[in-house]
Amino acid sequence: MQLEDDLSEKDTINATEERPHTITSLISDLRKLGVQSGMTVLVHSSLSSIGWVCGGAVSVILALEKVLGKTGTLLMPTHSGDLSDPKNWGNPAVPEAWWDTIRAEMPAFDPALTPTRGMGIIPETFRKQKGVIRSSHPNASFAAWGKNNTYLIQDNHLDYQMNEKSPIGRLYELDGYILLLGVDYMNNTSFHLAEYKADYSGKEEVLEYAPVMEKGRRVWKAYHDIAFDCDDFESIGQSYEKENPIKIGLIGSANSRLIRQKELVDYSVRWMELNRK
Repeated sequence: MQLEDDLSEKDTINATEERPHTITSLISDLRKLGVQSGMTVLVHSSLSSIGWVCGGAVSVILALEKVLGKTGTLLMPTHSGDLSDPKNWGNPAVPEAWWDTIRAEMPAFDPALTPTRGMGIIPETFRKQKGVIRSSHPNASFAAWGKNNTYLIQDNHLDYQMNEKSPIGRLYELDGYILLLGVDYMNNTSFHLAEYKADYSGKEEVLEYAPVMEKGRRVWKAYHDIAFDCDDFESIGQSYEKENPIKIGLIGSANSRLIRQKELVDYSVRWMELNRK
């Protein structure tokens, strides 16, 4: 009996044209798109969109690191959205009768042990690599490799998870780049940074919860944040593209975009202030 994962890989093989993608071919594609040595790049990715890659996620990571070189920095989201209040879960929801048990028993965030959720196999593989460090937020951690990794991951605050003090806030300070590798603007976490910066009507303060270690023991901890709204992220991205030149091309078979993060965030702040009601 063939496993579902095998069927999925078979579909990927059949959809890959001419020859498999390799570290060598991915390096060439990244350079054609404009990724260069010394850049600091936040990557949002989908392995399946690239097509069949010899070496899978490992090859994608090694290709990115080869192009960025010793003076470059690679950043990826390693979020674990299940370390949150179960009353807010919707994908999938769980019975209300389970909520108190989950709040009492969900293991605390451990940067070495806690897996990513919904991020894809590339960041899940990347976070385990030697030389990669991971930030401490139980819900919205990031992992970084390279020259500026300790600068990006100097984040151990709990409130306002993706604000100016977070890894994406540090990326903004460094005038880094976003690489959307086979994913659309809905995956772009830098829009959340714009949500903190923007002054728009309807911005809502919320109280969130997560299991963390505090003074050697596991606690269910409250923290302050804003209510995120990603419904307009694709509209913001498409509007930005109409008004600003960006680099678009293929990485393997994946439609990809290379964008200067600071310019996109600043544009998004203005867009939200004009359009969010």
